[in-house]
Amino acid sequence: MELESLQSPKRVKIDPSSPSAGSFLETAGVSPHPPAGNETLISVKPELSDLVEVTPEIEFSASSAPKFMPSDVKLASGGSIPHGSVPYNADMKSTSKVATTPPLSILVESTKTANGGLVAKSTQVYSRLVLLAGKCMNRHIIEHLGSLRLLKNIPITQVSVDQAEKFEFATYTHINICIEYDENFVEGVKNICRLFATHKSLFEGAHEVGYHIVFNQNKKWADYGEDEKSEYNEFLRSLNLCCGEKVTQCSVVGKYDSSTIYITEKDELVNLGKEISEDVVIWKNLKVCDYAENCIRFLPGVRFPESLQVLNIGGGSSLETLTGFKMPTQLKALNASKGVITSIDYVSFPPMLERLDLLQNKIFFLNYVDLPPHLLALDLSQNSIDSLKSINFPRNLKHLSVSNNPIECIKGAKFPETVEYLDLSCIPNESMTGIKFPDLTIWLNLQQSMTNTRGLKLPPYVLELNLACNGVNSINPLKLPNLIQKLYLAHNNIKTLNKVVFPTALKELYLGNNLITTLKNVLLPPTLEVLDLEMDPYAEDNEKYITSLKDVILPVNLRVLRLGYHLIKAIESMEFPFHLQELNLAYNDLRVLRNVRFGPKLKVLDLSGNQDLISIDNVHFPESLVDLKIPSLLLNNLPATIIERANKHELSLTKSLPYTI
Repeated sequence: MELESLQSPKRVKIDPSSPSAGSFLETAGVSPHPPAGNETLISVKPELSDLVEVTPEIEFSASSAPKFMPSDVKLASGGSIPHGSVPYNADMKSTSKVATTPPLSILVESTKTANGGLVAKSTQVYSRLVLLAGKCMNRHIIEHLGSLRLLKNIPITQVSVDQAEKFEFATYTHINICIEYDENFVEGVKNICRLFATHKSLFEGAHEVGYHIVFNQNKKWADYGEDEKSEYNEFLRSLNLCCGEKVTQCSVVGKYDSSTIYITEKDELVNLGKEISEDVVIWKNLKVCDYAENCIRFLPGVRFPESLQVLNIGGGSSLETLTGFKMPTQLKALNASKGVITSIDYVSFPPMLERLDLLQNKIFFLNYVDLPPHLLALDLSQNSIDSLKSINFPRNLKHLSVSNNPIECIKGAKFPETVEYLDLSCIPNESMTGIKFPDLTIWLNLQQSMTNTRGLKLPPYVLELNLACNGVNSINPLKLPNLIQKLYLAHNNIKTLNKVVFPTALKELYLGNNLITTLKNVLLPPTLEVLDLEMDPYAEDNEKYITSLKDVILPVNLRVLRLGYHLIKAIESMEFPFHLQELNLAYNDLRVLRNVRFGPKLKVLDLSGNQDLISIDNVHFPESLVDLKIPSLLLNNLPATIIERANKHELSLTKSLPYTI
């Protein structure tokens, strides 16, 4: 096996704004991106599910962006609508939250008997047909298809429309049409319209039909050819004639570019409102409408079908106001994120609204807001709100985020006792003294929300707590409730874990980027499954590192151990926990790996970046191992069984390249 010898740095300072740089707090719960310069030797990686038992409780990948709010709205029909999350905020020098909350499902349909009882679950077998026109490589379509694949027990058949005439269709309960605008837009839409005529029974037999169209966001709607506009209108007409009553979901993404915001003449605004309405008004049973990333300042006279229950009008960075917008009375979820809304005072929200996403706007005050009484989830993160005093939150609220707002003093805030998921992260508040958190809160994010933790009183039943970036010096004074299962304390000033009494139910502990230099004599709870002490390779103030694992006692149930970017020089005569599945020792100063035994469940082992590690002695690699990263010079000294498994594509083997000074 011949390998090209390349060079890359071992420990470098990388501009956090660069594409290869990891985010500021990824080590608090997610491993940072691997350093550039890794070369994959074996490109075919086996599916974990084919080789080993997959443990869903623990995520090994850092690819999924953490979110406060649910990532989608789950519908009875199986459809979903994407929604925004709090991204990296350069001004606050922070990231989105490392912790995730369970999804808040909003069921569009509910079936009850006349006396209020629930109808027994149907034994209906579901199946989905997805028709694709265009390249379908746009992010929106990829995310849309990804959300469909996540739905359980609904097998998907995916067919390109240019091959549809030759395809033998079965019967499907759900049909989704995905169209991406490209140079063949007209032909692709014509192919779909032909299907409406030649396979009308296919669509008539479906329970629900939805379509997802992504236009060119850099092209004015006025610049589209007459043939393109005509074919789009023909698509709507043909679909309506074929199965209009079955259409429950439509997405019209990026139809109007930024030039639309300069429309000011009354007649032009009237025409714009008419055009928008014509996109959706014909669907009498529409439940979900995604009108995302359209550059519209407001919705002039636009009326959506009264059947609509989920609406996304966010993402265009142009929406200025919701005032005057007559929302459907049955609306349950509204996303108006990533706009320039300055106020929601006197906006008339539907009384049945359960979820409201307004993140990344320019809202300053909430004093005269009449929030709907049945609201369950409210996301106001990344706005310009400087005070929570005198705000009357709905009494049934369960999810609340006001993160990344310039709230200098949180005193006076009154949170409903029903709040279970509370996000107050990344605010310039000094102290939590006197703040009463709801007793029912089980998920609390206080990352970078105070200069000290004096006076902090935590809710008694909290299960997941984020206290990263708060200048915490010691853990015991925090008086952590025993029910905590996930604890984030990264980027603090903690020097030692000796004599620390951890919560007895603790399962995951994140302590990266502190001042901890040893794990010796540390009593970790036996319940612990994830221990993350990985340092941030891009932080400039790292001075303290762990240098040895000698005499360290790890919990018996540990499944993930991350110790990347420390200064561990040798690991000798050590047996790792039986249940360990992931071990990250990347970019330490490892030179000796001798008499080491791993348990039979190890799947991922990262030794990359330890360029002085050129050989190993009496190290047992279990058959469960499917991902091994090594320094380049170690390759020739690996056991023959490892090379053999890699050549059989049973194991992904990756080397990190040599470094230069």
